[in-house]
Amino acid sequence: MKLPGKLRARVEEAFSRRLAEPLHAVQGDIGGIHDHLHRLERRLDDLAGRDRELDERIAEQARRVEQLERRMEPVERESSWSANELARLAPQAAAFEARLEQQRERAEVITAELTDLPEARTLVEVVREEHARVRARLSLVSSYEERLRRLELRSLGREGS
Repeated sequence: MKLPGKLRARVEEAFSRRLAEPLHAVQGDIGGIHDHLHRLERRLDDLAGRDRELDERIAEQARRVEQLERRMEPVERESSWSANELARLAPQAAAFEARLEQQRERAEVITAELTDLPEARTLVEVVREEHARVRARLSLVSSYEERLRRLELRSLGREGS
């Protein structure tokens, strides 16, 4: 059945209006979906870039840790050697201190003749030399202790960083 021209135009116009509104709504929804998809794509690109940045930072940190481990090896060896030397010298220093204390306790006022004076001076000089050696060794022990302390502080400082 064919409709007359005016009626047909009105029916087509009614169909067009009735279909046009939902069609425009669907087209708007599609446009919104396209915009949303573009935003998601940009967000994914941003995340991929950040992921690459994080991978680079992690790789850099791993390189730094490796460098620090390589630098720590000689420090550990030196620290071990210093600790061994300190352990070796500590008993000697303690023995010297004990000997000096014994000498101090034994000191008596001795009356002697003038002929004994050179021997006494020689004895005093020997004691002074021994005392200087003890001081030098104690100073050495002290410097080893200080060096160990600094190495330990430095290695702890790097581990905490």
